[in-house]
Amino acid sequence: MATWFISGCSTGIGRATAHTAAAAGHRVFATARQPETLSGLAEEYPELVVPLALDVTDPASIRYAVTQAVGTGPIDVVVNNAGIGYFSTIEESDPQEARRVMDTNFWGSADLTTALLPHMREHRQGHIITISSIAGVRGSAGMGYYCASKWAISGFMESLAKEVAHLGIKVTLVEPGPVLSQWIPSGAKVRDIHPDYAEVMEPYWERIDALPGNQPGDPHALARALLQVAAHDAPPLHLLAGRHAIVQGAAKAAGLAEEIRQWEQLGLSIDTRA
Repeated sequence: MATWFISGCSTGIGRATAHTAAAAGHRVFATARQPETLSGLAEEYPELVVPLALDVTDPASIRYAVTQAVGTGPIDVVVNNAGIGYFSTIEESDPQEARRVMDTNFWGSADLTTALLPHMREHRQGHIITISSIAGVRGSAGMGYYCASKWAISGFMESLAKEVAHLGIKVTLVEPGPVLSQWIPSGAKVRDIHPDYAEVMEPYWERIDALPGNQPGDPHALARALLQVAAHDAPPLHLLAGRHAIVQGAAKAAGLAEEIRQWEQLGLSIDTRA
């Protein structure tokens, strides 16, 4: 039996992961901004699920939740799942909403991880799993600040992996495509756009509006995959999850490789001293 600490468990991937981990016999600290949303989980698994209030944008809330959890013993798996969406062109994004996305998706995961690191370092073990997105692999029109938040946490976690591997701490970034959740309906949106962006954004909104309820990804299937990753002795640093993510990720990798090849000589020229 392992002990899991999961953020953002009220719905979607976090809820499915908490349920799946508890069903497999693991102890779960399930967290949410509104802990009353976790009552069903706690009632179904009263000896395994511990609901905790956690707002990842509030340092005091992070300190309290982490203190409650680590006081019971080693934390084996941390799942940074709490996050929000934001849909807008970059030019027309609201600065406060843009910062809210960064505060939640980047700083929330970074601050929670940092709070748990001394505990994991002391025990010389642990696995930090962060739910990023295919949006953290390739940019997308209409999601500039969301993509920025996911690219930021990807860079953070890649760096962390190099710092803590010798301490017995594993790091995995999970980068899914569309997964059935409330991410699109609950995310703030700026639909009133300048006509100059219509060519790009009108098809974008058609795709976004058609997705809720039709996302191919199953949060419970993803949760089962997370349990497999957590049980692996040599887990991946990156797990692209779902066909959309795999196709898009492979296209990004191939495009980058080709761009490097095409511009290699110009790039190499900067190393030539006069």
